[in-house]
Amino acid sequence: MDIRGLRYFIVTAQERNISRAAERLHMTQPPLTRHIQALEEELGVQLFTRTSSGVELTQAGEALLGHAHNISSHVELATEHIRRVASGQEGRIDIGVFGSPMLNAIPRILGAFSRSRPKVNVVLHNAPKKRQLEALLQGRIMVAFDRYFPESPELQSELVGEEPLWVALNQRNPLALKTSISLADLEHEPLIGEQDQSIFFASPALSQLQKINPLIVHKAADMVSAVVMVSGGFGSALVPESVLNLKLPEVVFLPLAEDSASMIGLHCIYRKDESSPLLAGLLACVRDYRHHYASGLAGAPSP
Repeated sequence: MDIRGLRYFIVTAQERNISRAAERLHMTQPPLTRHIQALEEELGVQLFTRTSSGVELTQAGEALLGHAHNISSHVELATEHIRRVASGQEGRIDIGVFGSPMLNAIPRILGAFSRSRPKVNVVLHNAPKKRQLEALLQGRIMVAFDRYFPESPELQSELVGEEPLWVALNQRNPLALKTSISLADLEHEPLIGEQDQSIFFASPALSQLQKINPLIVHKAADMVSAVVMVSGGFGSALVPESVLNLKLPEVVFLPLAEDSASMIGLHCIYRKDESSPLLAGLLACVRDYRHHYASGLAGAPSP
């Protein structure tokens, strides 16, 4: 029993006439008759009885007709669903996220993606860079977001956008009274860095700070955790502008001085051989975000 055979059966049952059914199916009468006979032989029952005006369904035929309509409806639904999945309108996309990008860029991008594809299930995996890369290479996630990714022959990286670096200080720190902070101010300042120090890789301009051998007194899992430590008085931290969305007690955010200003990038990364239309749709939202917000339009609140 196949879908085409069931369709022939349904049309014949509706027309109650082999000739009219064949005409509606755009075929001749003999092949239609053979299809009906083959279906009867496969099921081992008689589906039609001949009458003077055509054919009538037997009880077995009536029973099959109900199932045939249900099967036909399911096939139509499945076909439509498959087409929507193939076009990127349905399905599931797994995304790796971590740290401060979740405070601004990622919600904007995912919001735009969900509005354009409301039936796609977006699943976020909060994991540090190393675990994101492992999941990406193993196919457990489709795309990852972070400030910096090392080059890989299997992966493709794309810039999401850039934002200026600020300095997070505890309000009791004498530097908090300044209007801006220079790199020279940070030469002997206890700093809270990231565990993998990727902020220095993501912002090449900070190589100046590395040359003066910054005093890294603590290492946080991410920049959000670093600001929590600043709030606790453990030191100061260089942070992306998006972190200004955090409201923590006793934390003051100051911009870097003009001669020390530095930008930090956010990237997304995906497998080079990934051809999913869901990825293409997400990347379209990434590029739209970059176009609209990468020039300082992201709207970080005033400190």
